Amino acid sequence: MRVIRILGSIAGLAVALAVLAFVAIRFSPSLQDRLLTSTVAANLAKNNNALLKDKSLKIILCGTGSPMPDPSRANACAAVVAGGHMVLIDAGPGAWAKIAQMRLPGGAIEAVFLTHLHSDHFGGLGEVSLQGWINGRKQALDVYGPASPPVVATPLGGNGQSHIPAGTDVVVAGLQEAYRADTLFRVEHHDMKYMPPAGEKMNAHVVPTPAIGVAETVYDRDGLKISAFLVNHHPIEPAFGYRVEYGGRVAVISGDTMKFENVATMSKGADLLVHEALNEDMVSLLANQVEASGNARLAKMARDTINYHTSPVEAAAIANEAHVKLLVLTHLVPPLPNAIARRMFMRGVSAARGEGETVLGDDGLMIVLPESETGYRLKNLL
Repeated sequence: MRVIRILGSIAGLAVALAVLAFVAIRFSPSLQDRLLTSTVAANLAKNNNALLKDKSLKIILCGTGSPMPDPSRANACAAVVAGGHMVLIDAGPGAWAKIAQMRLPGGAIEAVFLTHLHSDHFGGLGEVSLQGWINGRKQALDVYGPASPPVVATPLGGNGQSHIPAGTDVVVAGLQEAYRADTLFRVEHHDMKYMPPAGEKMNAHVVPTPAIGVAETVYDRDGLKISAFLVNHHPIEPAFGYRVEYGGRVAVISGDTMKFENVATMSKGADLLVHEALNEDMVSLLANQVEASGNARLAKMARDTINYHTSPVEAAAIANEAHVKLLVLTHLVPPLPNAIARRMFMRGVSAARGEGETVLGDDGLMIVLPESETGYRLKNLL
């Protein structure tokens, strides 16, 4: 009993001290200033700049969500860090916020590779460019991506078939124009010494559409090689996946695609496949409920998404065919707000995955592929 009373007294004293500290801070401006100063200093010290020096291939998921609203996930984005370089595969809305929350060296981002020209894959590109400049980038941001689609069946404002210039170069030019006033204001306000005008620019590089079975090298610096290959996201054409190679390790990022043999072909010999995933049964159930509520238009759009994405079980089959050790699912449709939804989403995957590991991706997940090794490490940076 005496021990219990002593422990109770210690607990009571701790609570009393905590209350006194809270009251002191609440009513003392000097203590508030000191607390803020120490907090900022501690946060500034917790950066991940050292990732640039680490000799391994790292894939960091900055956005694993989709256009369906999900407060826990940004839209499509994956960072590639290797050989002292940092680039992004896609830059969907919310990507920069996750990059900042993970304390990644955003000023070091030198290039963005777009898989295709749906807004959930490039809607955050303007902020990635602007904030990278604010965080120290002194040269233009290189943006690689698809050319204009060859034919649009039902162009805006007309009927029949027509060519509409709407490639990566057009997207980049439009974003540059949209941010023009902002960048001019910042140079004027902060001075060219701190905001060099060259750093606010984006250079568009239209990637030639590769043939099936061909990977088009689009980036090759200090051992980090990134190649584009064709996927099937019809009618969104062209659409790419990317194969990333460094230090004898290989990671493949599928982009948006239905189950497509070329993804398996390009994933052969890879250590990691990051593949998009849509659960058809869950989307169908959601569409039925939306239609029952009176919104037939939204229900139709939800059902339309089913036929140009890949199910989790199909992604497992692709990973098996390519003999990939680690499969990470991303671009998750629909949102998965709890453990039950996540279990529903993964139905059948364990049975379909004959070899290797499958991970349901989350924003902040970093996959580390050490140079000249065969294993991998997983870490969450959020």
